[in-house]
Amino acid sequence: MNNHFPIQRMTHEIQIGVKGRILEGDEAGHFILVQNDEENTGGFLILTASDEEMIEGHDAWVEDYKQLEAYFDESHWKIDWRNRTAATS
Repeated sequence: MNNHFPIQRMTHEIQIGVKGRILEGDEAGHFILVQNDEENTGGFLILTASDEEMIEGHDAWVEDYKQLEAYFDESHWKIDWRNRTAATS
């Protein structure tokens, strides 16, 4: 009997340059801002903070968009993005 199941991967609406609020997952209640840092490092900065001004928090860096998606998967984030008209990549 063949018990192969497709691997289900979480998909995310990732907004670049738009502040959001983490509703579920790691750091729920905190704010998030993803910045494209291609000019300096070639990757993406992920900033999270307890305050909307993004003063009290920390950052992470990933090498490319694929790693950015994996970071979101691992964090189990559901995010309320403040400006849904911004670019997603």
